Amino acid sequence: MKRILHMTPPEIKNGVYRYIFNHMGYINQEEYQFAFLTKVAEALKQTKEYGAYRFPVHSLKHTERENKSALEREIRSILKEGYDVIHLHTSSWRGFFIEEIAMDMGIKKVIVHSHSTGIDVADNLERTERLAEHDKYKERFTLRYATDVCACSRPAGDWLFGAQIPREKIHILPNAIDVERYRFRPEIRLKKRRELGLDDRIIIGNVGRYCYQKNQEFLIRTFSAARQQNAKLFLILMGEGIAELQLKELAKELHMEAEVLFMGWQEDVEEYLQAMDVFCLPSRFEGLPISAIEAQAAGLKCLISDAVSEEILLTDQAMLLPLEEGIWQKALTDIEANDARELYGRKLQEQGYDLRTAAGKLTELYDGN
Repeated sequence: MKRILHMTPPEIKNGVYRYIFNHMGYINQEEYQFAFLTKVAEALKQTKEYGAYRFPVHSLKHTERENKSALEREIRSILKEGYDVIHLHTSSWRGFFIEEIAMDMGIKKVIVHSHSTGIDVADNLERTERLAEHDKYKERFTLRYATDVCACSRPAGDWLFGAQIPREKIHILPNAIDVERYRFRPEIRLKKRRELGLDDRIIIGNVGRYCYQKNQEFLIRTFSAARQQNAKLFLILMGEGIAELQLKELAKELHMEAEVLFMGWQEDVEEYLQAMDVFCLPSRFEGLPISAIEAQAAGLKCLISDAVSEEILLTDQAMLLPLEEGIWQKALTDIEANDARELYGRKLQEQGYDLRTAAGKLTELYDGN
């Protein structure tokens, strides 16, 4: 058995955990045992995935800033338990002390994996300070601190790794999904729309954390303007996050509270995608958003911010738009539903975005020299 330790962010409901959990179902757990190192160990143990797999979870108790020597003792103790691989998932640099320890201990695979292209902080001053810190470490990071470097997209690789890392060394690991789970099913569409009481509405949807990065404020404003032109429009937002109260207040301010449904996180996202007519992702930045891949597998028309890499355009139903309210308003006003949604799941499979293919690439990385 090969033992892989994933070091993960302090938010459970985000793309990194979805990436790892998605792959677990397609990797033989008797050959590759996943474990986690996280600051939110107790929350991780409440997930359905923990209930299914009972993977080891290590609670990260120290930080380099607070107590560097205690962090070193903690990491060395955990890695001595016999891990073959440490897979570090990150969105921005704040240091690479754990990578340095793992390399010093001779861990066979030390993998750094980039999942984003920006700093998810709303405060301008704090974001500027974090960006300066990120750039400082980015310039210092070399392959002395990792055996392998990965990214979910080319821009995500450019974001985390400086010019000193040859681009041919960066493994691009697409954020794949279970395409069969998300493919369009008209009977589910009919059922969900009736449950929602929205049979005759044009449903616009968004799935993601309520935060600076995902930019749902922009979507609510453009939806409000578009609805003045097309009264059939209805907006569903699925997620949680620090901006939730602010977004609800905005909907109320715009007199849209009856036309915007805040649903929280849902386990059966795939069924709600069937009910939607349009998927919108006005993000300020992204690595390669899993939600937009899922939406395309469901055959949805997708309006996506042009801050996202063109790599996300997997079907002819997806388009990139600049973050200008007038452009999005017109796109929403003029939208027409796609009547041939069954065709699109296969298109994603052909491009390597099905988990059956992606899981094989991941295990190849773990097994490589």
